[in-house]
Amino acid sequence: MSTAATAQPLNPNASEYQYNYTYVSPLAMLQTLPKDQRPSFTWYLKVIWQVLHIARNQLEWKWQQAQREQGSSSAPAPASALTLDLGKLGLGQVDMSRMPKDGNLDALNLESIEESGSPWERAEGELLKGLGELGDKAETLAHCERIARRVGQMNVTNPLEILGLVVDAVLAKPKGRPNSLQDYLNLFTSVSPPWAASSFQDDATFAWMRVAGFNPLVIQKLTTLDPDLAITDAQFQTLLEDAGDSVQQALAEGRLFVADYRALAGVINGNFPDGPKYCFAPKALFSLPRGTGARQLQPVAIRCGQDPRVYPLFTPEDGEAWQWAKTTVQVADFNHHEMFSHLGRTHLLIEPFVIATHRQLPDEHPVGQLLLPHFEGTLSINDSAQSTLIAKGHQVDMLLGGTIDADRALAVQSLLGSDYDFNRGMLPKQLELRGVTDEGLEYPYRDDALLLWGAIERWVRAYVGIHYASDEAVAKDQALQQWSAELVAEEGGRVRGFGEDGQGKLSTVEYLVQALTMIIFTSSAQHAAVNFAQAGLMTFTPLAPGAAYRAAPLSVADAALNPTLDQYPPLDMAAEQLDFLSLLGGVYYTRLGEYRPLWFKGLNVMAALHTFKEELKQIGQTIAQRNANRYGPYPYLIPTNIPQSINI
Repeated sequence: MSTAATAQPLNPNASEYQYNYTYVSPLAMLQTLPKDQRPSFTWYLKVIWQVLHIARNQLEWKWQQAQREQGSSSAPAPASALTLDLGKLGLGQVDMSRMPKDGNLDALNLESIEESGSPWERAEGELLKGLGELGDKAETLAHCERIARRVGQMNVTNPLEILGLVVDAVLAKPKGRPNSLQDYLNLFTSVSPPWAASSFQDDATFAWMRVAGFNPLVIQKLTTLDPDLAITDAQFQTLLEDAGDSVQQALAEGRLFVADYRALAGVINGNFPDGPKYCFAPKALFSLPRGTGARQLQPVAIRCGQDPRVYPLFTPEDGEAWQWAKTTVQVADFNHHEMFSHLGRTHLLIEPFVIATHRQLPDEHPVGQLLLPHFEGTLSINDSAQSTLIAKGHQVDMLLGGTIDADRALAVQSLLGSDYDFNRGMLPKQLELRGVTDEGLEYPYRDDALLLWGAIERWVRAYVGIHYASDEAVAKDQALQQWSAELVAEEGGRVRGFGEDGQGKLSTVEYLVQALTMIIFTSSAQHAAVNFAQAGLMTFTPLAPGAAYRAAPLSVADAALNPTLDQYPPLDMAAEQLDFLSLLGGVYYTRLGEYRPLWFKGLNVMAALHTFKEELKQIGQTIAQRNANRYGPYPYLIPTNIPQSINI
């Protein structure tokens, strides 16, 4: 393996940032994490606070389960039942009974501790001074501080390892098959279940997940009829309750949409640790009803696999088989989300930009100055992902439907497949390619994301305009040119499709603006959309199963012989999913638009930044108004919920 760059790096610290092409081969990742990329004290506090929140949830489940087994009423757990043994951390017994039943740390501005440049020791002192402001949260935050200090001494930077160090202290865990859906709901005690847990079997909620769920990135408009999804006009009219409509009319009016998971067709089913497990590659047909204005999708038909000779077509009239068919789509959506939309097209897409920026852009370079806050924590969290998360025997191997090798191949395919590259991935282009720009389709992700893309683009345009007065200035910037060349080089970042020509050309202000907008949007808003829905939606296993535990039904009669409940994962995997995704989707560190004081020099930059911040406030108000009238909430792109960077 060669780690040479295409040109001599311009940053004197470049030697610490070498490429590796074997961790997730052949994608470019960092060889070894430099010490200065270690997470901050504030990040540790927020991770550990969330971990303790998860631990309390497990302790309360343990108490309530004991009560159920004894036939007792579900009385509140006494303090003695909420004691966490952290002896292996050298911290002894921890009383969790006073921990608040939420993860809110807003009462103390933790970021302000580090904005002053405080080292860990000073940050701890500043934290302890403010504990009294938190009332009952003070004791728990003091626990966080002690655990943070201890894991720091142990050089632990992996949030999943922190989760294991703490949550594994709860000895009694759920196990076995569920007797009813209530067993899954019982897992939620101090952690609240997703809003959709009560309606996950409804067709309206199923359709809503395609446009406002954890993976609202697959739905696309049909421009020709797919013979594998053919239904009669009589069926179509019955399903849409409109005797005057027809399939051909819906197609001609742009009202037919498909969620096609053909990218998963080659996945080999896994069996770790409670297999056999199943992943699917279904197709699902949706339609908008006739009318005007924004309308909600309605599911029409599902084929549970790509081969029509094997998998029949089911419709909402097929009872139990229809519920099974919807579950195959949810399983596919979970697997596509984690390996394509989340890991591949945010974490792994951004990593080469972080490395190349550290190697080729000197500390004072204006593009580096703009980008570095949007890269904080990314190398560290990605290093943890490649070494544990997607390693054999860890969470992806446990929860997803395929083998770990098949899952890792999906992450590579997400960036190297023929349907994706950097330029095609830009939000406006992606929406256009999928044919989902028509406002007749109610599409919260699209509508909220476009607001943020526009605001980020205007901020970037103002910033770039201050530093580059012309295309010539861009073309003559040696550092910028070497940065761009390294990004696409085989012995560099291997980013497909970057540059005006897709091969690294960077000669205009306009392309620089678009490229930087894409990088910042992906690092902040796009990652927020796919990451925080993990805690907001994916913790309830029947809504979002990582794997199925029965094969897809081959007929209506086949489905009737096997209860839908049999498809879902066992309770130990449901509990693992709840803990794992509550952590990854529950830590908010930094906030979009909130750069450190005096990060940028010059009043002209500060004026543009002020405008950006004000626009983000207005976007937040607009989304809040939209959510008040939506079928379900879509909070993931509210600017106050969006970190600056991929750091969890």
